[in-house]
Amino acid sequence: MTPKERQLATIRKQPIDRTPIDAIWIYNQKEIAEYLQIDQKQVLEELGLDGRPILLEYKNEFSQRTDSVEAVTWSSTLFEGNSSQYGTLRKYPLEEASTIRQIESYPWPDPADFNYDRSLALAEKYGQTYALRGPFWLPVFCKACDLLGMEEAMVKMMTEPAIFGAVVERITDLTAAVCERYLEVVGDKIDIFEIGDDFATQRGLMISPAKWREFIKPQLQRLIDIGKRHDKLIWFHSCGDITDVLPDLIDMGIDVWETVQLHTLPISPEKLKADYGDHITFFGGINSQTLPFSSPEAIATEVKRVISVLGKNGGYICGPDHTINVDVPPENTIAMYKTAREVEING
Repeated sequence: MTPKERQLATIRKQPIDRTPIDAIWIYNQKEIAEYLQIDQKQVLEELGLDGRPILLEYKNEFSQRTDSVEAVTWSSTLFEGNSSQYGTLRKYPLEEASTIRQIESYPWPDPADFNYDRSLALAEKYGQTYALRGPFWLPVFCKACDLLGMEEAMVKMMTEPAIFGAVVERITDLTAAVCERYLEVVGDKIDIFEIGDDFATQRGLMISPAKWREFIKPQLQRLIDIGKRHDKLIWFHSCGDITDVLPDLIDMGIDVWETVQLHTLPISPEKLKADYGDHITFFGGINSQTLPFSSPEAIATEVKRVISVLGKNGGYICGPDHTINVDVPPENTIAMYKTAREVEING
């Protein structure tokens, strides 16, 4: 099977030749290339990843770093140096907003300013070989926290629900327009519509399930429906313990849950598979928090254990439950993927 065929077959619960493998992102590619004595551009292929994310850039945000927070999307988070995907300078432009007019007067990004042509070029480059997904990180709850500040977002949700509701609705209005344009441009060159939002910690949801269903669920449903209208599989990223609303997300139409941080969940991998494995495909499951400190042998043991449970009868894409950061030894990353490629499928 080709990488594309393998990953899509897994999501569709069809027969496969081996467990597919993937990553949210691998930040130690330079170190892996040096370890293997190959060109850095060959790392993902050498590891055997079956999918590729086709991200959507705002203007030239990925390629041209800036020292002005005003120049980045939403004017709220600035990335500095090798800060991975986490911003190192933040401001909260709507933290003082107390009226709908103030929210409407905020200089919201223009959907036309996103670099759709870049996404199309990447899709054309990789689409014949790999299962492509995107645009990825266009969240609702997280973006509300970026704009209001997390504490202020929580307070407004409880004390000024009309203000918080207006913010998440306006975020979704813009995001929906961006996603529609993205899918129109990339067309049938990608099969998977990927979005994400983080609203949980490793101990459970940050907000009550009732508040999530009131404010966040309707907005995410709008985005999922866009993917469905374009006949795409739905891949949803959400970190931490989201089990309180995982049935909701399944009913909303997701096909893949990304991260699956097993060490954070209140149920066993066996129960997770039994309860939800007929409905969705799991991606992740290998503890990225221990990857820097484990041995290759311990990682191989973990991979075999997780595949034996989540991969039974398919429906599992093996990989770390978050990004692989630069502190992970190259040999650990290599051991994880090599083991996953070699484990015999079960069922």
